[in-house]
Amino acid sequence: MRTVFRRLLVGYDGSETARKAMLAAFELAQAFRGEVVALAVARPPEFAELEGEVNSALEEARGTLAEAFGWARNEAQKRGVNFKARTQVGHPAETLVRLAEEEHFDLIVLGRRGLTPVQRWMLGSVSERVLRYAPCAVMVVH
Repeated sequence: MRTVFRRLLVGYDGSETARKAMLAAFELAQAFRGEVVALAVARPPEFAELEGEVNSALEEARGTLAEAFGWARNEAQKRGVNFKARTQVGHPAETLVRLAEEEHFDLIVLGRRGLTPVQRWMLGSVSERVLRYAPCAVMVVH
């Protein structure tokens, strides 16, 4: 059985490791004639109660990520890869897993943050949670 990755979901925050993950996704998309969807997840304010507060968090994230998404769009265009960028509000791991399930992605690609063992124990990591609950294959790029 040959595994084909045509629909790739990349957890993207514009960091160096996220860019490495994006480049890996582009290579796979080129090889399998696939598409890449970058998802940036903005965490809502801790005690957000009003829709306006959530919308404000989303707008702030979009502004911050505009340059990072621009870089990704340029890289995709250079490689001839179909690329889409999205921003949602929520918990990063839960949002990635839910979207992968709802839209039937073949692979989730993430950059590794590099938490210390104590930070990982206290906070957990997005990549660990995605690995545990993802409905598809997961690639973590170092």
